[in-house]
Amino acid sequence: MNKDLFDFDENISKLIDTLESDGKIPHAVIIECDDKGKSLEIAKYLSMYAVCSSDNKPCGICKQCHNAFNQAHADIKYAYPEGKSGRYSIAQLRDIIEDSAIRPNDADTKVYIFESADERLDTVQQNSILKLIEEPPQNVLFIFTCENSRRLLITIRSRCTLLKISSEKSFDETSRQYAFDIVKGMVSTKEYDLLKALNVLTDKEKSGEVLQIVKLLLRDGLVLLLGGNAVTNEELARQLSTRFTMAKLILMIELTDDAERKIAQNININLLTTWLCGEYRRISWQR
Repeated sequence: MNKDLFDFDENISKLIDTLESDGKIPHAVIIECDDKGKSLEIAKYLSMYAVCSSDNKPCGICKQCHNAFNQAHADIKYAYPEGKSGRYSIAQLRDIIEDSAIRPNDADTKVYIFESADERLDTVQQNSILKLIEEPPQNVLFIFTCENSRRLLITIRSRCTLLKISSEKSFDETSRQYAFDIVKGMVSTKEYDLLKALNVLTDKEKSGEVLQIVKLLLRDGLVLLLGGNAVTNEELARQLSTRFTMAKLILMIELTDDAERKIAQNININLLTTWLCGEYRRISWQR
């Protein structure tokens, strides 16, 4: 993939490369990142790739790329919220469903981009486009950007390829050390080490931030396995990538997401830490 037009770091470039197979990308992609500007930039890049007429996609030179880059391409639709609700309307989604069945105008592919899908698509709206995602017309690409993909229905997520992008963020040094200890406990063969490290989550003021850092460390381990570079802590990322497979790291990231949500719901912390320790260990040991 040609990324010269975009200021992507090496890690983002590596993750984007995982989408391409035999000169194609999946028909539906979820871009998860807490930097909305970065999400939109990646969505624009993928839309250029989809419509580019060159073999070196996206070339950035052809008419298709030029129009896509300037968000002026007839076959690339950006969905915008309607009314005061800030959400996409059912009528708007019906129009997209009907439009997707019509052949592209200028390119070989049609692209539909839904920004902040986790905020702008409620359950009813997601269900209204589920069949379209399940059985898409030929040569159609759907792109959903969001800060938290877990807010999307699992039926939607299961039919999309998820691209998780970590953004740089300044964290409290104590929270960083707590998170490092938890990851060291994951890597350790002694269950007590992990359970003891997870006890720091009783500090409710820091627990959410600690789990965010844990996710960044797990994602660093995943990026190393994909050939990229760690951002948060290279040594811990190396230990994670040596100890766990990609599938296990992905499960651990999802589990940490779940724990973060439970803490926000004021769950009993002692029960949470016991449950979380057991689940991390179950993932570690499974074949």
